[in-house]
Amino acid sequence: MTDTLESKLDSIMNNLATLSQRTGEIEGVIAMLHNHGAQSRIHQPQTPAPEEAALPLVRQDPSIQQRKEPRISLPDKFDGTRSKFRGFVNQIRLITALQPDRYPTEESRVGLVGTLLTGQALSWFAPLFEKRSPILNNFETFLEAFAEAFSEHDKARWATTKIRSLRQGTRSASVYASDFRQLACDINWDEEALMSQFHWGLKDDVKDLLLTLPDPQTLSEAISQAVRCDNRLFQRRQDQYSGTSSRQLTTRYAPTISANSVRSNSEVEDMQIDSVRVKPLTLEEKKRRMEEGLCLYCGEEGHRAGNCPKKQNRRTVKTRGAFVQENEDAQPQ
Repeated sequence: MTDTLESKLDSIMNNLATLSQRTGEIEGVIAMLHNHGAQSRIHQPQTPAPEEAALPLVRQDPSIQQRKEPRISLPDKFDGTRSKFRGFVNQIRLITALQPDRYPTEESRVGLVGTLLTGQALSWFAPLFEKRSPILNNFETFLEAFAEAFSEHDKARWATTKIRSLRQGTRSASVYASDFRQLACDINWDEEALMSQFHWGLKDDVKDLLLTLPDPQTLSEAISQAVRCDNRLFQRRQDQYSGTSSRQLTTRYAPTISANSVRSNSEVEDMQIDSVRVKPLTLEEKKRRMEEGLCLYCGEEGHRAGNCPKKQNRRTVKTRGAFVQENEDAQPQ
């Protein structure tokens, strides 16, 4: 019985030793595999997960990126003035083109126009909005009706009349050219006719300076020459004004002598004495005194103007830096 138990115990101990040996071998294999996998990750690029690999592609796709629209100031409200219609509509078209995400639909673009109307133009728009008119659902159709109400109906005839009477006047040549170009867009004139009309409306001093330049070949060249000449003339006037102001400042406090106080003896003789001032004789009065032998200075008899006793009583009075001759005994004639 004892031998049987000992033999079983020995068998169990042998099995345990075998299991322990195999466990050690398995752990060694696992360690070797682990080290080999780590070295493979170092030498080979890692493959991202499907979700992580998709994210960079989404960010780099320009069609998915959010587009930033520029900030644009809205134009002034339109009150129905025909001369302002064209510029207002052009600004509206520009805004909707630069901000398509903000005004993506036909109705939103029409609504933009509606919010910028006032006065007579708003009175025209209000019934359409209240009745939910179908033209509010189409931007181009709405603009056609808008133009029918407030734009110039016969643009060519209106522009022809305006351009024939257009002048530079006191404006700069650049402002005049801007108005001229806008009118020229609506008339069917050739380049020669436009250049001739543009030159005709310029100021005379600009035309004079253009004589020193070669004849332009296009309207753009004619406008460029006129603007340069006008700028030069403006600069010259500024220089002259600055020089005049400097001379006036220099002589402002300098002593001055009135021209009336430096008259020659012959000029003084032909004077009419007045209690307030000395004034020249008229031709009739001078002729009368000469025929009657009277003094040309005081109008009395018995002496000439050269030895008039009343001249001896003159005194010199200084008034505001000028010397004025005054007769103490002068009496009205």
